[in-house]
Amino acid sequence: MKETVMAHLPPPPVVTQEVRIVDAQGHTRILLSAKDGTPTILLIGSDGAPRAMVALDAAGRPAVTLSNPDPTWPSAALAIDDKGAHVKFDRPGGASSYLFLNNAGGSGMVLIDAAGKRRIGMTVTPDGKTKVERLGDDGKPLP
Repeated sequence: MKETVMAHLPPPPVVTQEVRIVDAQGHTRILLSAKDGTPTILLIGSDGAPRAMVALDAAGRPAVTLSNPDPTWPSAALAIDDKGAHVKFDRPGGASSYLFLNNAGGSGMVLIDAAGKRRIGMTVTPDGKTKVERLGDDGKPLP
């Protein structure tokens, strides 16, 4: 009877700082790590480049980063930091979009053109006041 009970117990946990899951060719494709004191899950493309990362910073705030297999195409990030929550889309060369909700309850969106110039900014303050701003090539507000 004792052997039957022992056979159904789960195996003990594996305790380590890092686990690497490899493909049939021995290339690391998934990395689970707490080696540097911050937990990280990294998904790695067949070319060896990171494609997705989920991590906590030293303060325990999470972030998710998604990299495009084509380095000339957009990437995305979702993060919590000391200021609030943010979603950012970036395209190499300057274009980006940014959406945020700060800890005080203010929110907004910023759109940046391919030259890296801010073109539109929209905000809502915690008390409900709104502001929409269009910017010209010189960075000054348009009428």
